[in-house]
Amino acid sequence: MREYPVKKKHEINEENIESLMKDIFGNVKKDGEFFISSYGSLDYIKVKIEGKKIYAETKSNDNKEKYQETISKYNDFIEKVTGYTAAERKKLLTKT
Repeated sequence: MREYPVKKKHEINEENIESLMKDIFGNVKKDGEFFISSYGSLDYIKVKIEGKKIYAETKSNDNKEKYQETISKYNDFIEKVTGYTAAERKKLLTKT
């Protein structure tokens, strides 16, 4: 499971996550504390909120036709949820 920090002034809540997953992946269901969706090369993406952090777990499949599109949608979702672009997230990971 990957942990993503959320920008300080970026508002995120369960309703936002549910709405974003539905808009980006086309489907969403709630299972306990997790929101679960699937799309293209993802068998599933499970997301939950804990404080100002987002936790996401994914499982891929062999759907190579939708691979690039799936990655784009995943990055778009994570950016909208956390407020950080892919480049900003990478920079955060490499900070010591």
